Order: sequence, then C-alpha cells, then structure tokens
Amino acid sequence: MNKLSRWKLTGIFVLTVLGFLLHFLFQWTGNSKIIGLIAPVNESVWEHLKLGYWAVMLFSIVEYPQINQSVHNYFFAKTVGVLALEFTIVIIFYGYTFFSGRAILLIDILSYVIGVILCQYVSYKVLSLQTFPWRIQSLSLAIFIGIAVLFAVTTYYPPHYRIFLDTNNNTYGINKEF
Repeated sequence: MNKLSRWKLTGIFVLTVLGFLLHFLFQWTGNSKIIGLIAPVNESVWEHLKLGYWAVMLFSIVEYPQINQSVHNYFFAKTVGVLALEFTIVIIFYGYTFFSGRAILLIDILSYVIGVILCQYVSYKVLSLQTFPWRIQSLSLAIFIGIAVLFAVTTYYPPHYRIFLDTNNNTYGINKEF
C-alpha cells in the first residue's frame, strides 16, 4: 500500500470522527457564535453539511504537508471530494425522506460515512491524475474557500429555504429566525 492510499484510508476514519465531534461542538461550547461558523448551529440539512466540509479542511491541514510532494491537483481533489461528500448527504437525505416522510438518524449517519468514503475515493483518483493547469488549481482553491464563506454567511443570514430549515423547531440559522 502506498503513502497516498494510507492517507486516504486514514482519512476515512479521521473524517468520520471529526464529523462526530463537530456535530456536538456548538453545544459543548455553550452555543459559541464563533464555533457556529464551523459546527452545526441547528438540525437543518445545510448546517450538517458543515460537518463534512470542516472535517475535510482540518484533515487537509495535516495531510497536505505529508503528501503534497508526491501528488498532483491537491486543491482540485479536495474541492471535488468535499462536493461529492456534500451531494451524497443531500441526495441520500432527500431521497429516503421523500419515501419515508421522516428523518432516520441511522440513515443520516450512514449517509455521512458513505459521503466520507466517496470523498476520499474521488480525492484519491484526482490526486493520481496528471497535473491540471494552474488555473484549475487556483479556481478550485477559490471555490473551496468560497464554500467556507458561504457556510459562514448562511449561519448568520440563512435564506428561508427548506434545506436551511431546522424542522425540529421551524427555525433558521444561529439566530433562530422564524
């Protein structure tokens, strides 16, 4: 098994654990508005997408210096990987709730784990490709950072769409707006 494979397999475990920890971090910190930037502030689908994004971001800080010299397309790989994770969660959640009419915690957890596995697989494949032009890398980094900004803004100013709605108490974002 090569170094990249080991990092990707380790990442599955680390991203899963980080996602679990991030899920409770807002509550553990007494609903810190700063922590709300990286941890879900309510039970909406959108807020739970932060789990995958920030787990990938935190893991990348450790992973990047370890593998950067031996791989290609790092920022593109991370961006595509995290988008695969997020879309997996959304597709599974809205797919099964369409038929069941309700959220099922076990399926929600499994959708995150499946998303993490897909994220790491996609990332592995992209990192193994030939080097993409610098414009693609730069655009990928901008998109990756843009996702963080989008999460931050929508934590405090969520649009009133279903994906942002905490259906447990019919509220949006950190301010619990109706």
